[in-house]
Amino acid sequence: MARENRQRLRKKFVYFFLNGKVHKVLKLSRARDEVIAWSYLDKKRMMYSYSQVEKNMEKAYSVVEVSKILGRHRVTIEEYILQGKIKQPQKVYPISNPDSTWSKYMLSESDILDIHQFIIDAGHIRELPSRSELQAILKHNLILYTKTEDGKFVPVWKAE
Repeated sequence: MARENRQRLRKKFVYFFLNGKVHKVLKLSRARDEVIAWSYLDKKRMMYSYSQVEKNMEKAYSVVEVSKILGRHRVTIEEYILQGKIKQPQKVYPISNPDSTWSKYMLSESDILDIHQFIIDAGHIRELPSRSELQAILKHNLILYTKTEDGKFVPVWKAE
């Protein structure tokens, strides 16, 4: 029972950004303070200190996760990328077959903020979180809302 509770509390990450490059965790050892990860841009295995990765990494988000955060459909986000309206994010591919035609986009927090700004500039702001709400969502901060007389929820306070 206690072991199950401890295992649930561990934060599990598979993809992450470090120094602007997307990586996939291959092996992780907190006891030895090491992370062995595949660097997609360098196309090689890298070994990092676990504590440094925890401190300096940015979470990598898939297009599906970004679409849920921004309240837009997955296809809409992909169209923005394919039409060149936003900067093309980094792709991940099967490590065993780098020449495979399968790949998926992984976006950093700065990529998400760029997409958010593009949506605002394009005028499609309906049901879009504000920039401060988006940053709080990405940092897993607490946002409190109050319900107005017309039934809408507005942010009142957010934790830093």
